[in-house]
This record gives sequence, structure tokens and C-alpha cells, in this order.
Amino acid sequence: MDIYFVRHGESLYNVNPLDDSIDCPLTALGVEQSIKLKPCSYPNHYSLIICSPLRRCIDTIKLSKITCDHFEINDLFREIRSGSKSDLLNENEKILFENEQEIKQRINQINNYLLEKKKLNIYSNILIATHADLIWNLTAYQIGDDLFGKWVENAQLLRWKKI
Repeated sequence: MDIYFVRHGESLYNVNPLDDSIDCPLTALGVEQSIKLKPCSYPNHYSLIICSPLRRCIDTIKLSKITCDHFEINDLFREIRSGSKSDLLNENEKILFENEQEIKQRINQINNYLLEKKKLNIYSNILIATHADLIWNLTAYQIGDDLFGKWVENAQLLRWKKI
């Protein structure tokens, strides 16, 4: 099973990190990036798309030409909580900050979740529509004391791994 990532198109928060929007939307450029999102050498159709519940990810997929057999919104794949309102779905949520241990726990949960999907033996490829910080943490590896991950631009699609 091949797993791919796509980062959402440019959002209001990407343009202005001080923006106080709840569940911030795509900018006009983000809409354009999403419409023009081309898989190039990657599949145009996925057996499953797993999407962050935040509207900038959902809208990126809806506006793109990417198709799927099954679509799932899953809170595990939301942005790493940095204390910004842009990561909240509504006014009633508390602004949280995920510490390093909580991030590692979520990364383990995601990896276990994907292994469970593989056991179902019904998905040949999965696209995860998510956020840059989560992708960086999922792809991170350590060399000595330094941690390295893959930084993904807005509306960029890439292959992660085969499991």
C-alpha cells in the first residue's frame, strides 16, 4: 500500500500568522493552487483519502482534480496544535499546545492507524490531506541529536512510503 501526502493550499494563517480566524480558509492563491493541483507522476485517483477536519484541507481536495473511492475526515490528521486559533474548528474549543511527547504519541497512533488500514487489504493507495507540521513530524528521523523532516510547500503532493 502506497501512502502519499498533500499539504493544503495557502491559507489566511500562512499569509498572516497573527490572523485570529477560527478554522481559517484558503486565500485566493490557495484556491488557485488547489484547482491547479496536478499529481504529475503521482496517481490522480486514490482508494482512500484521509483528510484533516480543518476546512483548508477539505477545500483543497474538493477544488482539486484528485478523486477517490473512499473519503474520510479524521482528527488524527489535523494540524499540530501550536496555540493558534486557526487550528480550531469552532469557538468552543480550547486553544491547546501539543508538547513533544504528545506529538510523538499522535505520530505513533497515525502509524498504527495506517497499519490497520493495510490489514483490511482493500486499499492500494492512500492520500493524506494535512498540514506541513504534521508531515514534517511524520517524516522526521534523527541523526545524532538533530531531527530532520520533510518540509512541504502549499498544495504540494509527495509520496511518503510503502507499507
